[in-house]
Amino acid sequence: MPKPNQKLIADKLNLSTTTVSRCFTNHPKINPETRAAVFQLAAELGYSYSIQRNAQSKEADERNTIAVLVGAEKSNKLARETANEIIKGISEKAASEGFAIEIHFVDPIAFLPAARSRRIIKNVSCVHWKGVILVYNFKEEAVSNIMVKFPTVSALEDYDTVDVDCISQDQYRGITRIMQHLYDLGHRRVGFLSWKYPVHTPWVKRRLGAYFENVYRLGLDLDTRLVLNLKPGETTPLERLVDQVAQSVRHNGVTAWVCGADHQAYHLVAGLKARGIRVPDDCSVTGYDGVSPPKGAQQVTTIRMPFKDIGISCISSLTRKMQHPIAMRRNLQVAGELLIGSSTASPQLASATS
Repeated sequence: MPKPNQKLIADKLNLSTTTVSRCFTNHPKINPETRAAVFQLAAELGYSYSIQRNAQSKEADERNTIAVLVGAEKSNKLARETANEIIKGISEKAASEGFAIEIHFVDPIAFLPAARSRRIIKNVSCVHWKGVILVYNFKEEAVSNIMVKFPTVSALEDYDTVDVDCISQDQYRGITRIMQHLYDLGHRRVGFLSWKYPVHTPWVKRRLGAYFENVYRLGLDLDTRLVLNLKPGETTPLERLVDQVAQSVRHNGVTAWVCGADHQAYHLVAGLKARGIRVPDDCSVTGYDGVSPPKGAQQVTTIRMPFKDIGISCISSLTRKMQHPIAMRRNLQVAGELLIGSSTASPQLASATS
């Protein structure tokens, strides 16, 4: 494969090299979506742009680049879709504030820069970085070590023990809307499940906590058997997880399942279908985040998040952190909207068997 450069990016996106160059220099006439697409592809190709400054210039020591570190493999299409929307917001707001940005996809499991290290990412200079935006989950030690060196903001993830400014989702409001929707349809036995991930995921616990609160709020019976794959040390294989859900539908009168995220919901819907359980006729299923359905899949009921707005807010929060380094931590919660898909309906009496 040719060495990544601006011409290669231009060819792959069917743009002129002038347009690509202007994206990296924050030209005001560049469309934000074009800029985001250029930054996204540059990150995927491993191309890093840094402004070459005259050593005699008064600006020689100025840092003007915001580094966006995405905690996902480049091959993860689902993660890239959400990240791309956040990057659109980041690039649009960064351009208006006069910042350059560069994007790096990193493996969150292997990524652990040392405290006060001269390099955050191997073979990538960070001398021109002014601040860092983290997208998705990272090890808390990694986040803490980056914060020692740069003003830092986290997009989506509100960490348990690290006092990093965060632009997160309003998990409680989102799950409340899902649970109220299911309750209004007539569901009274509603379960909650999630996958387990290699990196600690506090967002799963936030959504689980909101589920429990709504069980009490709606006067439903609390049945811990309807919470799957959430206990410490519990790591259920995905196919076994689907089997457990199928059994709950056939034998325990469960009529709806709330999944911790959309990709979990789409996997569950497909797995139930393969086992002869119809969604939503026999069982309703919901997700969270509002990602695009896989090809040929039905749209699940979910919470659609304004990820571009989250990206815009990241730059605003990072600017505040740059100007006031010792300011107390802030957690800005962004609400989503309930998107009713074809995966939820009123429960069928036939499914409530004992």
